[in-house]
Amino acid sequence: MKERRHSRNWRRHAILLCCASVLSGGAFAQSSGPGWGTYVGGAIGVPNFGNVGLKAFVGQQLHPYFGWEAALTQFVREVESTPAGDVKTDFWGASGAALGILSFNQQFAGFAKLGLMAGRKRIRGPNGDITDNDLNLLLGIGGRFALTPRFALRAEYEDFHQGNLFSVSVTYKF
Repeated sequence: MKERRHSRNWRRHAILLCCASVLSGGAFAQSSGPGWGTYVGGAIGVPNFGNVGLKAFVGQQLHPYFGWEAALTQFVREVESTPAGDVKTDFWGASGAALGILSFNQQFAGFAKLGLMAGRKRIRGPNGDITDNDLNLLLGIGGRFALTPRFALRAEYEDFHQGNLFSVSVTYKF
C-alpha cells in the first residue's frame, strides 16, 4: 500500500513540475530578444536499454547564452528472454534543466545541459519486480541546426543515473 501511495505522489509531482514549466514560459516571452523564444520539440533516440527512447520537451532561450528546458522521456519496454522466463524493463522520467548555449553562426549552435530528472525504472521478471524511483543529476551535450527561423534539428546525448539516451529531435520555435 505504501509503495502505491508513493508511486502516485511521485507521478503527481512530476506532472506538476512539467505543467509549471510550460505555463511559466509566457512570463518570459515578452522579454525575448531577437532569435530567442519559446520552443517545443519531439525526439526519438537510442537508449542504453530498450528498443527506442521517446522524448517530448518544451524550452525557452532567455538570453543568447542561457535557457531552460523541461521534458518527459520514455524508453519503450525491453523484453529479455531467460531460461527462467521473460524479464521486462521500462523507464519514464520528467526532467528540468538549465542550458548553456554557444552559437557558432546563424544556423548552428552547441549546447550543454545541467538539471534533474525524476525517473522511474521498472524491472519485472520471474524473480519478482524491482522499481527504482529516483531523482538524478542530468547531464547533456548537443548541437542544433536551424532549418528555418522556426524549425530546427537537434542531436544530443543525455546521461542520468538510471540510463542514458542519444537522440535526434525536431523543434518548433514560437
